[in-house]
Amino acid sequence: MADVRPFRGVRYAAASLSEALCPPYDVIAPELAKALRARPRNAVFLELPQGAGAARYARAKAAWKKWTSDGTLARDARPAFYVVEETYKLDGKTRVRRGFLAALGATPKAARAIIPHERTLAKPKADRLRMLNALRVNVSPIFGVFADPSGAARKALAAAARGKPVARGKSHAGVAYRLWRADEPALVASLSRALAPRSILIADGHHRYSVSRDHHKTTRLPGSDAVLTYLVPDEDAGLVVLPTHRIAAKSLLARARALAALKKLGSLGSLEKALARAKNPYAFGLIEKGYWLGAPSSKSGCRSGLAVEWLGARLLAGTRPEEMSYTPDAALAAKKARAANGAAVLVKPFTVAQVRRAAKAVGLLPQKSTYFYPKIATGLAFRPLAP
Repeated sequence: MADVRPFRGVRYAAASLSEALCPPYDVIAPELAKALRARPRNAVFLELPQGAGAARYARAKAAWKKWTSDGTLARDARPAFYVVEETYKLDGKTRVRRGFLAALGATPKAARAIIPHERTLAKPKADRLRMLNALRVNVSPIFGVFADPSGAARKALAAAARGKPVARGKSHAGVAYRLWRADEPALVASLSRALAPRSILIADGHHRYSVSRDHHKTTRLPGSDAVLTYLVPDEDAGLVVLPTHRIAAKSLLARARALAALKKLGSLGSLEKALARAKNPYAFGLIEKGYWLGAPSSKSGCRSGLAVEWLGARLLAGTRPEEMSYTPDAALAAKKARAANGAAVLVKPFTVAQVRRAAKAVGLLPQKSTYFYPKIATGLAFRPLAP
């Protein structure tokens, strides 16, 4: 059973969050970090402080202490769920996604209801653990999705969103946010009941969830038994999962020809359309000396049924981590591949249901297998470990 609880959030005192929001640490490029740091009270100073080594974590701790002392941040008096509505554009279409922030259990018992689907790496886990030890605050939420077949959770979220939001703002990427505190007993009980029998699939934040479990196991600090989480129903119309394309800093064309039948196409757009229509579940796009649609020659697949696992085990086998980069943007993947004199591999689109089935079938998929779009912003609400 899912352990989902309200919490006493710490929030920006200002009703406008446009100058405060930032993305999660792992997608903040140096240029974006510089732009965000020009905003003196942006959450980036907590999420991704400047510097190296211990100085980085000390800076985050100092910013937290200053902002909670001078009134920039204030703690809510009562525990609540925080309903979040995001309005964004994708492929020219306006979409709305609605979920809520909660404290998700990180104990061994609570973890039985959690379904991770991506492998984690030691370096980012070490960084997030040092940040958690320095601040004792969940700064950015992990992202989880859950089944809501009866629609009870979506009905409760819609009811909460009919009131006046406590804050609103727009992210650097143009995503419009509205935030509501939901502390009415009936609403809290309705959401808790809707999630209690469900499993939570981690959409984003595998490293932070793993760190929270390890941190609780070793420290047993009050409040360490849960982690700040953004939860969205599987059935929400605005829930979008994008494939994460691969960029290799080396040639892959010869290997691709050995593994698959390649068809050359005239443009990136035609390749994307052909890949989405391809019936072969392991079909892939290759951008190197042209645009190629690959259909694997072998009938042997992989247990997950997803192209991302097949590609990792075959086309990209032996590629070192330092030779790889990732993006959900096909045009950017092509640009980066050309700059690196390498190849871009486009991954076939898939659904949330396919990710769930794959996670149950094989456990953990390769890192950066999915990209739930848009990333949930940091700065909507923070969760101190201390009750």
